[in-house]
Amino acid sequence: MRDSETSNPWKSLPSETSTPWKSLPTGDAPLSRTNYSTESENETVTSANDEINLGFSMRMDEEQPQSEIPPHVFTIRPDSKGPKTVGVLLLLGALLLFFQAYGDISLHYAEDLSAEEVELLLSTPNSQGDGTEDVSVEQYQTFHDAARESGGYAVRGYGLGIASIMLFVGGSMLLFLKGSGAKLALGGAGVGITSGITGSLLVKGAADAHLVGVLLLTYEITAYFCGVCMLMCGGIAALPLLNARARLALYPENKVYLKIDAEE
Repeated sequence: MRDSETSNPWKSLPSETSTPWKSLPTGDAPLSRTNYSTESENETVTSANDEINLGFSMRMDEEQPQSEIPPHVFTIRPDSKGPKTVGVLLLLGALLLFFQAYGDISLHYAEDLSAEEVELLLSTPNSQGDGTEDVSVEQYQTFHDAARESGGYAVRGYGLGIASIMLFVGGSMLLFLKGSGAKLALGGAGVGITSGITGSLLVKGAADAHLVGVLLLTYEITAYFCGVCMLMCGGIAALPLLNARARLALYPENKVYLKIDAEE
């Protein structure tokens, strides 16, 4: 063997065509690797990336049927509980009005009040003052006669009696889901508020002429209180007519159907 073959174990360095590595670096130069990908490989990678579906695109087909909104979504369903609840409230209000009407009619036909009744009635208002504005039995009897002659008791008593009957009948009809019951109760509330305020003002006029002290304020508050109560009765009676679902329960023949025409 020759000395050159034994001294150098490396026969020869690989050529550039046989390996992707270039010549060995010298000094402190960093190692580098050369990418020898061909144009065909680049085109293959590009086409593969183009075929990736990320899920962010949507393809619409002209022949695809469009989604239709179900008609029952906008359908108004009747509410039978609301009118029945209003009917029960009107029945309770009619009973209260009936007792008030009975008391006013009784006062209208009572010519003379007993001294015991007047003293019992005046015990509370007279105890709230200093004694200078106490109302005597004779003063209250004079006021009572003036209130009877003015017709205040009669107007308020008979008016509230008619209103209570109308409210009672209307409330009973609402329990059976009759639409005319709400209208009848609304009319009764109108009669009650008219007669109640008119009669209370007539009684208040007699009180202003013959009474003093706390009783004046009492009869003034009575007029306002009667008006507020009858307004509340009217508002409650009008609820079934204002609410769409309750009105549909009272008048089922007025049901509205939603029809959606499909576009050609």
